[in-house]
Amino acid sequence: MFDIKSLTLSDITTELHHVFELFNKTYFDGVLPTPAITIQSNGHQRLSMGWCSVVPVWGTQDGTLQMYELNLSAEFMDQDFYETMDTVLHEMVHLYHLHAGIQDTSRKGTYHNKRFKQKVLELGFEYKEDKPDPKHGWTYARLGDEAKRKIGEMPIRKEIFVIARHGYSYFKALAEGGGTDEIASSSSTNMGYESGSKSIKWTCPSCGISVRSYKKDLNILCGDCNQNFETE
Repeated sequence: MFDIKSLTLSDITTELHHVFELFNKTYFDGVLPTPAITIQSNGHQRLSMGWCSVVPVWGTQDGTLQMYELNLSAEFMDQDFYETMDTVLHEMVHLYHLHAGIQDTSRKGTYHNKRFKQKVLELGFEYKEDKPDPKHGWTYARLGDEAKRKIGEMPIRKEIFVIARHGYSYFKALAEGGGTDEIASSSSTNMGYESGSKSIKWTCPSCGISVRSYKKDLNILCGDCNQNFETE
């Protein structure tokens, strides 16, 4: 029986390597080189759930072994299981194209081109709209129902993807017996948010990037799309 209190980051990174091997064999004929799979903070400076380095950045001192880095953002590791699998497979598509010498992005890696779109569609991703985002191109693909079903049947320990980097204020509030509202209030004290309210999700209607705030009345402008963020 699974004991949540015995769960370690080592368990999760080990399972991520297992997921990589399953996806490599299933979707890429096993041709992808094994990367250094890491869980690192995104530093609260970007909302990316993960990334893949464009060149090998890990390896031995003499260069005998060189590895790309495939990272999952620590802040999002306890999201829906399929969100995490979506991120892993998305970054593996980039690794596949890097390995094959195919350029699937431009504009310093921010714009995902038609080569990226073609590959993710082959793997069972779907797009809400059949048009590229003006800033990020075809990046906003999501796992379709059939892809989720296929992944759901794989021997993956789904139950272990339940911890993430929340920060000191969050756990301090929990230790003091606070509920959701109290935790939000505690966080707002240190971060300048209004107290006594749950977080609100704001999304750019054009590119889909989102942020959360504890303030109810905000006028947030997306610097990439020049569109006002909307609440969900």
